[in-house]
Amino acid sequence: MMNKNNVTRKELSTSITLKLGIPYRHSSEIVDIVFSNLKSTLVSGESIKLVNFGSFIVHKKSPRRGRNPQTGESMMITKRHMITFRPSRQLRESLNI
Repeated sequence: MMNKNNVTRKELSTSITLKLGIPYRHSSEIVDIVFSNLKSTLVSGESIKLVNFGSFIVHKKSPRRGRNPQTGESMMITKRHMITFRPSRQLRESLNI
């Protein structure tokens, strides 16, 4: 049912509706609430672990010296937060079967 290239919120909502038999409006609200909670947790600097799926890890990067690749000019890169995803062992195994 889901598109092979990308999975949209609409496709997730439709899948929940079909599997659970609940109205589309409710499944859409569920998807929005889940993503909203994930986003607010990551924005607050906390990592998220989803058992049997993987972890979204927030990394704090310190300021560092870099250079503009077009001009070669040296510049300071500000501190920032980065998010990485580390798949669980079960997900990696099912991908590599």
